[in-house]
This record gives sequence, C-alpha cells and structure tokens, in this order.
Amino acid sequence: ANSIYKLVLRVKEECPDKDIWMWTGYTIDELSSEQRSIIEHVDVLIDGRFEQDKYDPELLWRGSSNQIIHKFNI
Repeated sequence: ANSIYKLVLRVKEECPDKDIWMWTGYTIDELSSEQRSIIEHVDVLIDGRFEQDKYDPELLWRGSSNQIIHKFNI
C-alpha cells in the first residue's frame, strides 16, 4: 500500500488538474486505515467485489451492479 500511496501523491503533485480513479475489490468498510489514507487523495473510488451473477455490460466503469462509485474530490 505504501507504493500506491506514494504514486497517488506524486500524480496529485505533478498533475494537479487530473482526476485519480481507483478500483478495489473491497468495500470502503473493509479497508484498513492505511488503505483509507490512500483514498483520501483519490477523486473517485469504485468499490466492491466483482460478482458474476450481477454482471451488467451496460454499467459504466463497473463490472457488476453491487459495485459502488464514490465521488470524493470532484
């Protein structure tokens, strides 16, 4: 997680006009404090496991309907 944190901070510093999107197979509630410190610096998080029985090709940016798009800093 430390290298991801450093990457996110570097992107924010070098490209402040760009949004950072992150996908995780975990829900926000399942994230550790270290992982939560990373999402404090992302603009959009898509959380939740991919579930084949909830697959929907019509969804934008998600593979299954249980996944949630969280917009933080945009």
